[in-house]
Amino acid sequence: MQQVASAVIYCRVSTKAQAEEGTSLESQERACRKLAQEKGFVVGKVFKEDWPGDTLDRPMLRQLRDQLKQGVYAALICHATDRLARKPVHLAIVAEDCDKAGAFLFFGTEPLDNSPEGQLIRYVKGYAAEIEREKIRERTMRGKQSRAAKGMLPQGTGKGIFGYRYHPDTGKRSVSDVEAEVVRQIYTHCIEGTSCHSIAVRLNQENIPTFLSNKWHPLTVKRILTNACYKGVTTFGQTKRLSLGGKKYKIVAADPKSWTEIHDVTPAIVSTETWQRAQAALATPRRHIEVQHRKYLLTSFVQCECGAPLIGSFLNKSTRYYRCRATWPTSVRPRSCDAPYVRADQLEEHVWKSITHILEHPDLVIEEVKRRQGETSVLDQEIVRLRTGLKRIADQERRLVRLFSLGEIDESLIQKETDSIKSQRTELEAELFKLEKQRLQIQSLTEVGAQVRGFCSKVAGKLDSLSFDDKRLALKALQIKTVVGLSGVKLFGLIPSFNATTERTSA
Repeated sequence: MQQVASAVIYCRVSTKAQAEEGTSLESQERACRKLAQEKGFVVGKVFKEDWPGDTLDRPMLRQLRDQLKQGVYAALICHATDRLARKPVHLAIVAEDCDKAGAFLFFGTEPLDNSPEGQLIRYVKGYAAEIEREKIRERTMRGKQSRAAKGMLPQGTGKGIFGYRYHPDTGKRSVSDVEAEVVRQIYTHCIEGTSCHSIAVRLNQENIPTFLSNKWHPLTVKRILTNACYKGVTTFGQTKRLSLGGKKYKIVAADPKSWTEIHDVTPAIVSTETWQRAQAALATPRRHIEVQHRKYLLTSFVQCECGAPLIGSFLNKSTRYYRCRATWPTSVRPRSCDAPYVRADQLEEHVWKSITHILEHPDLVIEEVKRRQGETSVLDQEIVRLRTGLKRIADQERRLVRLFSLGEIDESLIQKETDSIKSQRTELEAELFKLEKQRLQIQSLTEVGAQVRGFCSKVAGKLDSLSFDDKRLALKALQIKTVVGLSGVKLFGLIPSFNATTERTSA
């Protein structure tokens, strides 16, 4: 049988407080022993002293901290925060000792986390950690700048780019002959007028992998064409990380005055002239496109039966169509749908005819709202079940921590069980989020119904002359989703089911 974890108790009084009721050394010890028993610890040693609390230089406390740092105890228990120390800074120091030793810190009168002292300690620790992070950041940047000044690539500065191999011992790059030939082909194709998209498609068709063995994208090709490293120029500090709060950040361009050119670390793969010609080719429009503003009523309200959205397309310079986005390949994805084009005017006419009928009879929407609101009871029951499951998981975590602190399970077992619990929690939380979102949508239907009534009264007798924007507003209010398939058109939303047939064409 494994040994129960040991705790140490610390009791302190000042000369004046020794006679005060409830703060004697004996009463403190009794309260601490009771707390140790409740927490599942056996008391290993009790330190008692009569000493002022405004200093950490106390004989018994020094001994306790030394033993604590050696990992002798699994927990430190005191009657109250002011018995351990009267200054929050001193409390933070002892709390840090416990953290480093992997020991718990308990107080009998109030949990440290809920006390004003505990809040101050968290603030002090957070502030100190932020200062340390800034120091690390500053040291890291200074180290990178020093490395760049010595003619070596700084740590984490574009070491892995296509066409080169990085050598840690010298801090320089060397040319990869096979990849370098691909880079030269990319520049040649670009100068000849080939688009980045077409270059990416060609590279993927030839099964040439990227540096990380992925597929080529137009943006990947463009980055190679605009990277000055390929003409032998390496610059450090062109971008910087801008904090957005917490762990969030974004990369932004740095002031060119702060840039540092690192000489002789990257051999040129293409000449300066070739690189400049590629920049000129990128800046030259491939073709002149006459922009015509054509409106498609169902954009964002219509999709193919394969699940991909339908987008507007203009054929023969005169006719509007909707096409499935999956019918056109990309640089990394082949065509995956064979759905033909759909005449936009006919599809929009059929859909708007159904919408007009609903707007002329708003009670149909109200009936649909009431029907859906009747489904909330089932949702509520399922939400309660999921929340109960999450509470049970939290209880399991607490039991695991307790068993681990008592030494009844080892680290490998608690890690295995924790991973399993984490997976269950993630699954339940995702399902709960989905159901709560559905419930909110259903709860908002009353407002939607009122909006539809108001919209209907506003446009009564004017449905045939509504503007394009007003029609889209009606589609949004009715939560319309149009699905187009070989058998016709299906409408979903706050409306009865509707089917229609539309003319299709191959293109």
